[in-house]
Amino acid sequence: MSMRAAVMRGDRFEVEERPIPRPGPGNVLAKVRACGICGSDLHYFHHAPQIIARARALGADTSGMERALREGPVLGHEFVCEIVDFGPGTSKTLRAGDRVASMPFVMRGGAPVLVGSRPDTPGAYAEYMELTEALLLPVPDEVSDEAAALVEPFGIAVHAVNKAALRGDEACVVVGCGPIGLAIAAVLRARGFETIVAGDLSPTRRRLAAELGATAVVDARAESVVARAVEAAPGRPVAIFENTGAPGMLHRLVIEAPKDAQILVTGIAVGDESLTPMAAITKELKLQFVIYYAAGEFAEALELIRTGRVDWAPLLTGSVGLDGVTQAFADLSDPERHAKILVRPWAS
Repeated sequence: MSMRAAVMRGDRFEVEERPIPRPGPGNVLAKVRACGICGSDLHYFHHAPQIIARARALGADTSGMERALREGPVLGHEFVCEIVDFGPGTSKTLRAGDRVASMPFVMRGGAPVLVGSRPDTPGAYAEYMELTEALLLPVPDEVSDEAAALVEPFGIAVHAVNKAALRGDEACVVVGCGPIGLAIAAVLRARGFETIVAGDLSPTRRRLAAELGATAVVDARAESVVARAVEAAPGRPVAIFENTGAPGMLHRLVIEAPKDAQILVTGIAVGDESLTPMAAITKELKLQFVIYYAAGEFAEALELIRTGRVDWAPLLTGSVGLDGVTQAFADLSDPERHAKILVRPWAS
């Protein structure tokens, strides 16, 4: 039996027939209900050969990624699914028909493999996918598919804020208001921070930041977001969340950061970056890089959404079927048009 999937082919996605995955030991077959398009998907779409070459140069085993790129990868890791069937060795504590979210990994040989990174672990731009039972979280009835598809980016935001180990009185700076920056602003607001200053070049993104939790927004083209935060909360410690990956941004923030500030980096830079160590040393800055989340943080993100403590709805600005993925990737290049687009594999 086969399924439809949006397969990355060079500069576009082609809807092709692919075999429906057969769940291995400890895994389930799941029907994809919705999947968000992530910034890392966009990054991979535009820079896959460079990403693989850099990973290889750093000593990583890239054979699976290289094979996936040759055969056509199926991306998508921000998903909500419905259990269809169980593989051998599963406990079946959940039932067929239950909606689930999951960290985007499938166990292979006792190790987690990122969905979409290998031919045998296709992502959620498809009608079906294989998931690992032990990683599944049941989605409560009161949480819509749209909201459940946002658990993954909110999980990254929870992890980033946790990595900061904040005291509670910090002036928080959000640099870049893409989906991760917006989610970080929402999580900071849910945790009660009084000063959350967000900066972006886009007026639409700045408006969304204010809706999701920022207490002030700054046109990053005209004003320093760090300086605004220091002015708003004089004498308080400063935590800066860098979400752009823009060339030179890390250097700029090291120069602008006040003494004893910490900089948390979620943005993925395309190439090498540099900074001024003397400035960082003199001001005794802390630098923390952030990726993914722990299982408890992923569950916390779902609970924040379930209880309404984070306002997820403004993030969603569109949805497409599998045939619309190529256009959706193009549309997401314009921050005035979209923040987050959902892929609905079963939509006509």
